[in-house]
Amino acid sequence: MPSPGQRAVSVVIGGATLLLTVAVALVLAMAPAAGQDRVQELAERLRCPVCTSVSVAESPSDTAVAMRQVIEDQVAAGRSDDEIEAYFRARYGDWAVIDPPASGSTLLLWLLPAAATVAGVALLLTRRSRRAGRDEPEPSEAEQARVNQALDRSRESQARRELEP
Repeated sequence: MPSPGQRAVSVVIGGATLLLTVAVALVLAMAPAAGQDRVQELAERLRCPVCTSVSVAESPSDTAVAMRQVIEDQVAAGRSDDEIEAYFRARYGDWAVIDPPASGSTLLLWLLPAAATVAGVALLLTRRSRRAGRDEPEPSEAEQARVNQALDRSRESQARRELEP
């Protein structure tokens, strides 16, 4: 027969196991379904036609609410992400997608940053090579003497300031 101490340990372990099981079940029950995750993901990739700089997922407009419902219906119908995006592009054009495809009129949007970067690097390299090709002339003896005199005067005035109370 188990001692009272062993029985208490068994009760504590059993209670902890039961609590852990209930906690896991609650988390799983409250987690959004996989379809809801897809709906949210798709809504984040589409632009709201009313609030032009906001995704359908973030927009409170009636149009965005209706678009989220259409997305949900199409996910439930088993359509792929590409098919759902194509549905909205057919109605609103490539503008409806927050990250437009790199083709047609939007190709310039994708190529412009890369072209600007290449141009900037080329400019920097050109300026660097020009600067490296220039030989800086050595100062003449008169210029060097003037610099030395200015340095001596500066040192003398600094020394005087340090000696003054």
